Amino acid sequence: MRKSRLAALALVAVFLTAACGLRAPREAVRAAERAALGNGSAAFGTGAAASGPEAAGPGGVGGPGGSGASAGGPGGGATAAGGPGGGGGSGVGVAAPAGGNGGPTDVGVSGTTITAGNVSDLGGPVPGLFQGGPYGTQAYFDYVNSQGGVYGRKLVLKTVDDQLDCSQNQAAYQNLVGQVFAFVGSWSLDDYCGAQVLAQHPVPAIQQALSVDFQKLPGSYSVDPYNAGAITGYFEYFKAKYPDAIGSVGTIVGNQPAAVQSWKYFRQTMESLGYKIQYEDDFPPAQSNFTADVVRMKSQGIKMVFIIAVNAPDLAIFSQESYQQGFKPEVFASPIGYFGSYIEEAGGAPVVEGQYIPVVQARFLGEDAADIPEIALFNQWMKKDFSSFPIDQFSNSSWANAALFVQALKNVGPQITRAKLLAALAQIHSYSDNGMFPDTDVASKKNSICYLLLQIKGGKYTKVDDPPKGFRCDGTYHNVS
Repeated sequence: MRKSRLAALALVAVFLTAACGLRAPREAVRAAERAALGNGSAAFGTGAAASGPEAAGPGGVGGPGGSGASAGGPGGGATAAGGPGGGGGSGVGVAAPAGGNGGPTDVGVSGTTITAGNVSDLGGPVPGLFQGGPYGTQAYFDYVNSQGGVYGRKLVLKTVDDQLDCSQNQAAYQNLVGQVFAFVGSWSLDDYCGAQVLAQHPVPAIQQALSVDFQKLPGSYSVDPYNAGAITGYFEYFKAKYPDAIGSVGTIVGNQPAAVQSWKYFRQTMESLGYKIQYEDDFPPAQSNFTADVVRMKSQGIKMVFIIAVNAPDLAIFSQESYQQGFKPEVFASPIGYFGSYIEEAGGAPVVEGQYIPVVQARFLGEDAADIPEIALFNQWMKKDFSSFPIDQFSNSSWANAALFVQALKNVGPQITRAKLLAALAQIHSYSDNGMFPDTDVASKKNSICYLLLQIKGGKYTKVDDPPKGFRCDGTYHNVS
């Protein structure tokens, strides 16, 4: 390991199993600062809002985060519970029955509201790292509230910043567990700490797990489950197309436990297919120059660069420095390069021309909106609530997990309890948020093997050898013991 200056935190690329990455670009940092979460917690939704020009408003009809999508608008009809593509879409609001909805049926539930918690890495060493998590969750809640809520109850989001710190993550879950009905849309690298709390409390947590400990919780469910391993499809594609390149692979890895663990899963998956990792260098927190790595890779004749265990701004810096040094490997692939400002942050289209970007979501920046109305709905509400925030994987994933939460609420009916919600989630075996994700067996916590293989061409993310609609579903899931 290199000894260099330490400051903040250079981070892991996850969705671990799905191969998406972390990001905290300059725009996100500014957005996080504008959100002004104050002492580390804030409630969003009915009756409360974050301060600042981009804060979500009350979320009811006519409020700052209010209506703008009618029942017949973007999103199409929601599919039946448990059916392919369930969740999301129009018609999400369900009115209370004639006899009422039962009032305060459980913790965090009243006759008019359902309060959910979100614990995410927002401040601390890397400000704005997972700001997309609460933003995507809030955007979906605002959409649902604009339709009248769920069985007469509006959705409220109470967000806590764990400051990228294990003890604060644990304390946040401990403090919220007696206040909120469920946890929705959280993103934290220290969720294994909060898992110790939730192991003692059967609280639903519909969010992206970033540790095996959290994923194994009985109440943990996600549109993209976390497991120890990685999908093989795009690695098999590169092996067939570039057989020489896979014998000379280089990478950099953020020196942070979650990043190191994620890279181990990917490395073992790649090596099982015959890949040879010839250059690997970890780097300390907040390093912002990778010229030495680029020069060494170039001098060693590295033919393929595959980067997964860094944050996206670091990827942008690495790409720019590779361009400046004339380092052009035969294959440059990174699943973390698909977000709203990557091409700009890297220095423009020529810098990243030809890079492969495998992803496990449809093109949520808008390219697939015509075929998947849920993407249009997602973009509409993100722009309505957080107009200056560059849309990223975290906001998109949290939107989809919020939709999964609402789908399960609808399945339960008006007399909601935590136990009933967990039972409903355990029956959802087919879910895609109306096609925005591959169809996933949520209840069994099994990973989909499907993905899209994108390539940057002329400043655009274009599909490569993908079907006209839907996802590639070749390969397998390689479990790492």
